[in-house]
Amino acid sequence: MYKTLKTLIVSAAMAVTTLSALPQPAVAQDLTKVRVGYIPVGVYAYLWRARDAGYFADAGLEVELVTMAGGGEIIPALQSGSLQFGISDALGVLNARNAGIPATYVSFNFAQTEESPVHAALTFDPEIKGPADLAGKSVATNLSYNTDWTMMRAWLRDAGVDLDTVQFQEIPFPEMIASARSGSVTVVGAVEPFVTLAEADGATVLGHFFTEVKSPAVLSGVVAMTPWIEENEELTVAFVEAIDKAIDDFNSDPQIARDTIAANTKIPAAVVQAMQLGVWDTNVDPNEMQFWVDAASAEGMLGAETDLEDLVWTPAN
Repeated sequence: MYKTLKTLIVSAAMAVTTLSALPQPAVAQDLTKVRVGYIPVGVYAYLWRARDAGYFADAGLEVELVTMAGGGEIIPALQSGSLQFGISDALGVLNARNAGIPATYVSFNFAQTEESPVHAALTFDPEIKGPADLAGKSVATNLSYNTDWTMMRAWLRDAGVDLDTVQFQEIPFPEMIASARSGSVTVVGAVEPFVTLAEADGATVLGHFFTEVKSPAVLSGVVAMTPWIEENEELTVAFVEAIDKAIDDFNSDPQIARDTIAANTKIPAAVVQAMQLGVWDTNVDPNEMQFWVDAASAEGMLGAETDLEDLVWTPAN
């Protein structure tokens, strides 16, 4: 019922590599230009929606979406000033703060639940039946020391796996299916739409390594540098209001999210309709970050107490 693996992988890769070629809405000359670093996957589709629906333009903003690998690449770009906003998972922000970098969420907005998980551990190896079989095997996440890596380790630890025997690797999401299919890695921690693409080609889902550890798991959002926010508060308010409108659209009708993903990628229509979307929320309690503080501490990444309220920005008025 689905395309061949070769066609699906090409389609998935095009979803990442051809976005810059997609038509962009016309903008007025007096709009304020901002650059936003992101990963072009469904989790961050609210950025596409805010642009395509004209919410950014209505807010006086011309937004350039810049494809990047994740928070580990985006936060240094924010610090250098080459980006004004960027997405990051929770550990990207916590690790930055621990290093003295004033990364702050302007919108901490995305979660996944047992009913709508967007991450899964996948394999094409028929001998691997569950996480307990991964002792001595290789496991890949998109980056190390981020939420994916931390949750994968927690999931394996809960299954009784000695983590010292596991060979952890970094593989970008678009390359994971091919790597797992070739056997160069035993298991990959993939995200939608690659989870659905892999299942269509015969991959086995061993488990949902985020939501089997914690559900709901609030894990990511949009970040900026605190000094920049303080100097550009009106612009920040306008930006957040625009993405909040997009998130409200998705929550009022999830088909809007699917249509947005379809319009901005080359993902096959059947995959867009079948993939899990996760959950967006415009008013997440900063205390949800405590889970990640504890998880990071368990991995030896954080050594100091963290002011959770300070991690999520709120306007002065």
